[in-house]
Amino acid sequence: MTAPPGPARSNTADLTVAPSAGDILKEVAQKLGLTPVQVERTLAEANITLKSPTAADRRLRIIRLRASGTKHSGDDFTVEQPFTPGVWAIVHPDNSAGKTSLLEFLVFPLRGGPRDLPPDVRSWLRHLSVDIAVAGRAIRIVLDVDDQPHPQLRGRILAGESVDQLLAADDEALRLLATASGNEEVSRCIGEFFLDALRMEHTNLWQVTGGADGEGAPQVHGWASYFGACYLNPGGDEILLGDVAGGLPGRLMELFVDIPYSTALTQLSVAGKREKKTITQGQRRAEGDAEARRTEREAWQTELADVTGQIEAWRRAAAQDISPLLRATDQAATELRGVRALLEEAEQTLTEVSAARMRAEQGLLDARETWQARRVLGRLDPVCCPRCEEPLGSGRRSEEREQANCAVCTRPLPEVDPETAEALLAELEQTLERSQDAEREATDRRLRAAEAVQSALADHREAAAGLDQGLATSQAHDRLRDLEIRAAELRGRLEATGSTSPAPPVPVSAQVLAATEEAVRAAVDAAAKQLFPAMNEAIVELATRFGVQNLDSVKLDRAGKVNAVKAGVKTTFKRLSRGDRLRMRIATVIALLRVSADRGVATHPGLLLIDSVAAEEVTEVPARTLIAELQAIAAELPELQVVLTTAQPELVDALPKDHLITSDGEHLF
Repeated sequence: MTAPPGPARSNTADLTVAPSAGDILKEVAQKLGLTPVQVERTLAEANITLKSPTAADRRLRIIRLRASGTKHSGDDFTVEQPFTPGVWAIVHPDNSAGKTSLLEFLVFPLRGGPRDLPPDVRSWLRHLSVDIAVAGRAIRIVLDVDDQPHPQLRGRILAGESVDQLLAADDEALRLLATASGNEEVSRCIGEFFLDALRMEHTNLWQVTGGADGEGAPQVHGWASYFGACYLNPGGDEILLGDVAGGLPGRLMELFVDIPYSTALTQLSVAGKREKKTITQGQRRAEGDAEARRTEREAWQTELADVTGQIEAWRRAAAQDISPLLRATDQAATELRGVRALLEEAEQTLTEVSAARMRAEQGLLDARETWQARRVLGRLDPVCCPRCEEPLGSGRRSEEREQANCAVCTRPLPEVDPETAEALLAELEQTLERSQDAEREATDRRLRAAEAVQSALADHREAAAGLDQGLATSQAHDRLRDLEIRAAELRGRLEATGSTSPAPPVPVSAQVLAATEEAVRAAVDAAAKQLFPAMNEAIVELATRFGVQNLDSVKLDRAGKVNAVKAGVKTTFKRLSRGDRLRMRIATVIALLRVSADRGVATHPGLLLIDSVAAEEVTEVPARTLIAELQAIAAELPELQVVLTTAQPELVDALPKDHLITSDGEHLF
């Protein structure tokens, strides 16, 4: 069942010739005032090599699949299936019959790891090999699994002289290209082989929130991601091509339609974003340093003001003459000595008059106690013998007072006339009064002298303190010098950090990356403007043939999104039905093949693997139409090879019998 011929294809054979790598290097060098060699060296430092575009041969064709192993039941199984170009169908009406497993047997060695191989089936495998033609080379990829408690995967890549020799030769007769052990190493080995054989490179896509700091980092994609353009996602998947959203679908389209410099543009974009991230982080650190420096400057200014004040005070103090201070101190000391002498004299006088007052009191008391004249006369109070001047003891004095015996000769004292005694008592009272008056006067004088001493002492202390300060100031040259040195140091710091640091210049490397990206993007945009309209026309034609209803137009953008218009309504890829998504996905890949074929290049491998091709259909007609159109397109594109699975044998009854992989038994193997 074949639809009428589609509209005339756009001519893409006469594309404007892309500029050479040398032309781009010269353009960038002239713009930046550098030499092409300097530009090329800067790009090399970023691991970017600008190569002039040349058409790559990326044809990939499956020739034979062989698999063997032992099931859990203990039964051995063997699969050997040859393949030719065209549409192939793995068919069985029952679920769990092994359709997806057989498809995954192809995927495992081609991709470097299965995508949806059931774990139990994988555990059965002991040997898996696929013979393929890669860009005209005869290659065999062999996977072996040890029969051990912990099976170890081993991989080998072998090369033959020709396809015929490859099919006829044992592994030992082929040339060994690479070996690997372990799942990761085998996957890496196969991926690196296909990238090299198909002239492809890893793709770095910038992940905005990636990296340890969460500020962005490149995400590396290799052959396993590229294989998504061969092993198509199921209909319900919302990503057009590949397993990763966020730029990879667009990258796959640019790569497989062979837009010149598309890989270099991706590398330049990632390198530029990495450079921009580095510059931004440097600016942020510089701003943090500037803020910290502002805080430091405030502290330095505060300290400088304090130090300046201290210097002025020390200088004023140092300018004073200490001679007046010395004279004032000497005068205060002289006055202090004078008043202290007066105080001592007043204290001596007070002591003497106090003793005289005490004697007068005692004499009056003794006279009043005895009215005998002799006792009154005894108040003469001799202190020694008038002849030998021997001191009189206290015993004789007590005897004189108590018994009226003379303290000198011990004879009884003569009687005294009462009137005479009264006169003597009056005289003693007057003597006591004079003694008391003298004591009070001496006490007052002593008090005034003590107050004068205290005042003179305070004046002396004040004068001495002023002298000490003057002397200290006059001897503080070291301190003043230290303060002046500190002030000079602070002024130097403030002057050195006073002006705002200018924004650092954009590094030459960043300028080269930006200018090169701009030049390369112009070349990519020019090619895309010529190729994408042809892609859009081809997608509309093919999707309509595959059964997408009411499709007016599509606009494929550089991000890998197919923006469709159905019955006049804009419809995004996500809004399409699950079946239409699969048909649109197949149409996009075949459009890549068609546009490449029109240009005489083979930039897509030409291999399509589709699991459960009719799973999204609600009726038989759309699925039958899709498969019939795939067969018709395979006739148009002789290099196209399609392998699909289905649980509905009636859908593929138009395919050649030798292109059906099926079984009458319960399982396919």
